[in-house]
Amino acid sequence: MTPRPALLFTLCYGAGLATGLLRFGTPLGAIPIVGAAILVKRPLPILLATATAFGRASGELARAAEGERCTARLHPGRWRLSVRLAEPVTNAGGRVQLEPLGAGCSGEVAGRWPPGTAAAAGLTGRVEATWIPRSGTAGRPGGMLVVQGADRPTGTPSPSARLRSWLAGASLAMYGARAPLVDALMLGRRGGIDPELQERFARSGLVHLLSISGFHVGLIAAWVFLVARLLGGSREPALILAALVSTAYVAFLGWPAPATRAAALAIVLARSRVCQRHVRADELLAATCLIVLLIDPWAVLDLGGWLSAAALWGATRFSRWTDGALGRGFGWRTLGSSVGATLATAPITAWALGTVAPIGIALNFLAIPIAAVAVPGVLVSLLLYPVAAPIAHAFAAGAGLGLHLLELVAGAGAAMPGGHQVLEPGQLRTSLPWVAGLAIGLWTAAFRNTVREAGRRAGWALTLVLWLGLARASVFAAPDGGRSLTLHFLDVGQGDAAAIRTPSGRWILVDAGPAGRGADAGRRVVVPFLERQGARALSLAVVSHAHADHLGGLPAVLSRVPARLVLEPAAAVPDPVYARFLDGLHTAGVAWHAARAGERFEIDGVRWSILHPVHGWAAWGEDINEDSLVLLIEYGDFQAVFAGDAGFPAEAAMLARLRRVDLLKVGHHGSRGSTGNDWLTALGPAVAVISLGRNDYGHPAPATLARLAAHRVAVRRTDREGTITVVTDGRRMTVRSRDGTAIYDVR
Repeated sequence: MTPRPALLFTLCYGAGLATGLLRFGTPLGAIPIVGAAILVKRPLPILLATATAFGRASGELARAAEGERCTARLHPGRWRLSVRLAEPVTNAGGRVQLEPLGAGCSGEVAGRWPPGTAAAAGLTGRVEATWIPRSGTAGRPGGMLVVQGADRPTGTPSPSARLRSWLAGASLAMYGARAPLVDALMLGRRGGIDPELQERFARSGLVHLLSISGFHVGLIAAWVFLVARLLGGSREPALILAALVSTAYVAFLGWPAPATRAAALAIVLARSRVCQRHVRADELLAATCLIVLLIDPWAVLDLGGWLSAAALWGATRFSRWTDGALGRGFGWRTLGSSVGATLATAPITAWALGTVAPIGIALNFLAIPIAAVAVPGVLVSLLLYPVAAPIAHAFAAGAGLGLHLLELVAGAGAAMPGGHQVLEPGQLRTSLPWVAGLAIGLWTAAFRNTVREAGRRAGWALTLVLWLGLARASVFAAPDGGRSLTLHFLDVGQGDAAAIRTPSGRWILVDAGPAGRGADAGRRVVVPFLERQGARALSLAVVSHAHADHLGGLPAVLSRVPARLVLEPAAAVPDPVYARFLDGLHTAGVAWHAARAGERFEIDGVRWSILHPVHGWAAWGEDINEDSLVLLIEYGDFQAVFAGDAGFPAEAAMLARLRRVDLLKVGHHGSRGSTGNDWLTALGPAVAVISLGRNDYGHPAPATLARLAAHRVAVRRTDREGTITVVTDGRRMTVRSRDGTAIYDVR
């Protein structure tokens, strides 16, 4: 195969750029590479070495410039400062981009605006806020400016800011409840979309429709070209106009990587057509990716940019085969593009996100034509609204129907069994099969292969996959063993969630993590984990108490993984979250039981005992934490206690009923008011698991950690180790996490 300089140049520049951003090695390392290339005295090595050196220098400069941005300069904690709103906000508040002023830094930061203060984009105001830093990709500084209070914003917005506010107002006026979906499609603002709707699009393989991608920019460019041709314009001016309009649109959005690549593609393609030059797809993709990296060096580490480039490469690569072997009709091209884009992006999404949605291949046959009409309809309605409102509303009605159809398609795809694969992210064993799938696809759809040859190769590949599956099933046992009890303490942030697998493969869930402010640990963590483990239903769901950091994620879990029975303390809590939870159980017909101390039951040889609350508990209702349902779990000689958020009062009430255990799920995330000395003396655990995340409560308290250390208890923490798994056969206990594995004899 003849080397293609455009491809190699972009790859070398990107590699150098990545090493600079990641601070990999020393910058002086590029000098020997360039020197060696010069000694070779051949143009191509010199060109590629120079590209690598320039990439490294660009990466170092971009990394240094990042240190002057507000994301790096703002110190954690409280601030009183002026900010400029980059986006309009409604009375409901929510996520918004903010530009700090007078803070000695530059650039915008992500923010959360409080409800009750609507404001247009471009206005400025004084705010009381807290900066919460978070590191992004490759340690890139990031964070969230959480605004607690704000003065009424004032000022004179720029024309661009006025346009943003006008578009947001027009979207709300014409589309109502669907305005967040319109904002996502046209402006790239996804913060207001219903999480359930986002989840349906993700599970159906259509999530690319909810973000500004090359597909959207390509649609707009195609419609501009079509309209220009219908109005009598010649081909070359129509191409130039389409490229200019798409570029202006991407500039207005702030040059997101996938959209920038599409705009660059439109410009390069228009120039090539005008100059009557043949365009090779791979070189065109390389050139557009290089333009993106020159505009935004950090795009080389951006997941969206990688997915966009991989999807375009896969779509063009496989559609070229379908064009030659099957024909150029819409159906064949859609099939080739969908299969190619899915196979090309699957290894990336499997590694980075832990998800692959093969159902998207079929759904694209419906979704692409609908989106091709709906997206331009939305754009036209927004543009016409200030000058011809009745016509704009007519377009909005048609576009709204298209958006509704997209929602229906996404919902049907999300409900399709096997259409969405949930995997363990960051694991070679889950991404390598998709790499193999891509290799098989490329081998099957090689350029000169006929349909018959492709079918023969596909048959051999399918036979090999089936034999490998049979071999794996016969060689490898279940990961938890056939006679083991497994307890998974899930990393859900500041909250509790534990998934327990019995020796016969039944599943029990104890709490489901927090939910609120647009985040739901049940949907984000618990459901994907259960799906990866193959859990189709829960034999039992236990709610320790009615606080949102334990109960919040359970409705999302039960909507996807039904439970036969729910246990909880049944405390009369005046909390709308708890009331909605109970209403949901009643509506779904899920059995519910108020658990009390002394109750015992057995599932697959695992014995369960309720230790608290007792009948007639004297402190009932004074503190919901002290009403927590406390569980004793026994299997063979193994014993574990799940303490919920019980503190000193509840611990004291249980002392007379306690026995020595091997494992303790520490109460109340390790707060200073729980896990007392008497409690630890009575239980004598070998290992204690603390479930927590980033918090402002001081969890785990130093005093609690000191008490655990004094009793020689090994402490494992989800905030540091991620998900912690305990496996026992009733005689030994194995504790493992990303920090390592430890084995204990059961006492």
